[in-house]
Amino acid sequence: MDNVLRIGQYCYPEEKQYGDCDTLNFNDARSLFIGTVKTVVPPLTVGLYGPWGSGKSTMIRGMVEQLQKDNYLTLVFDAWKYRHEKNLILPLLCALQREHLSQFKDEKDSVKKVVSSVAFASLAGFLKHKTGIEINDIKTTFEIYEGGYKYYKKYDDQVSKIEQEYKDFIASLLEKTGKEKLVVFVDNLDRCLPDVVVNLLEDISSFLSIPQIPCVYVLAMDKENVIKAVKHRFPDFDGADYLEKIVQIPLKMPAPTEGRYHFMKRFEWAKNCDGEKNLSRGGDPRDQIFQQLAAIDDVFGGDLLGNPRRVERIINKMIVLETSCLFFAEETPGDILILLFLMLLGEYFPKVYRALRDAKDVRFLINMVNWSKAPDGAPQAISRSFNRDGAKIQNKDLLDEYTSNGKFYGFLRSFSITVSSDDQEFGARLLFMKKIVDLVA
Repeated sequence: MDNVLRIGQYCYPEEKQYGDCDTLNFNDARSLFIGTVKTVVPPLTVGLYGPWGSGKSTMIRGMVEQLQKDNYLTLVFDAWKYRHEKNLILPLLCALQREHLSQFKDEKDSVKKVVSSVAFASLAGFLKHKTGIEINDIKTTFEIYEGGYKYYKKYDDQVSKIEQEYKDFIASLLEKTGKEKLVVFVDNLDRCLPDVVVNLLEDISSFLSIPQIPCVYVLAMDKENVIKAVKHRFPDFDGADYLEKIVQIPLKMPAPTEGRYHFMKRFEWAKNCDGEKNLSRGGDPRDQIFQQLAAIDDVFGGDLLGNPRRVERIINKMIVLETSCLFFAEETPGDILILLFLMLLGEYFPKVYRALRDAKDVRFLINMVNWSKAPDGAPQAISRSFNRDGAKIQNKDLLDEYTSNGKFYGFLRSFSITVSSDDQEFGARLLFMKKIVDLVA
């Protein structure tokens, strides 16, 4: 099983510590974030802001590893799993119990007490709001279950008692585990739908900001998407102001650096290679791949492959093709740029990708690559040239995309160094490899 490829898995090796495998060069930012969490006076909410796929979950993993070494109690809570819950606090408490209290004999009593209290109060408020019916008018087995759910009869009158229950629970949790501070990471908020995001933030604001609790809450999310979600739910609200009331300290995810190196590290882990070896070892096929990638360094700093999650997707596609014996990066490293070109074309410019039907279409695309690096090859100039000369257009879909989509023009410029003006062999190889990429594009 040692040679099994990691397909569809996060390529970061489980047996490694984050600090030893920092392919994204996040260690400096991680140290800063950890220092912030350690020095603030709880309770306090920290916002870990970054766009989709920027590596927030990876950063959380790195922070958790170090905080646990430094004797902090941690919990990573995946909000996406509980996106249909009305109240976030209930599954969070259960997660704390499951992860940190299951070893203690009397843990069920303390957890049951606070969960019963919050659950009963939540249900009472929910029913009253939806139906006007008081919960104490309903006689069910739920009401009398072990007496716990009779503890509160009305939600509005018992908020302070619920807060005390929560304080006692956290205090007991820290005492039993021998820790002084709890750090709760709430991940994947940006995966939830707008209404769900706002509901979760309201729960966080209501329950997780209770005074005198030695707990820091770190909310990982895409700030702009959350602001849009608030605006969607409350059109008259300022989403940024709303978020500021919940998040006391904003932290921003750093942009990955050395994208080519990051790509190769991901590739090595996916191939189950020894990622600790240096890439520059003359004659090694992976070193040849690394040198090939130097031609498209701009791509690794942009929107297409500057995002860790997008790199992960491309790596997984490559490994699928290798496993199917359709592509061998280390045997034909010269094909790596063609493969990446086609994969990115299919993923981000599908109209162009679908328009490549035969050798003439490919030839026309290669012409566009060459136009993109010519001084007079800007989209506006090419459009005027075709209109002025009345030239026959070989593929209108390709030309329209070139002259109207600045992102596509920039993409071609990034790959222009890899194509020569009379590279017929490149065109034939590209058309052949497109049939292979069709299986995963």
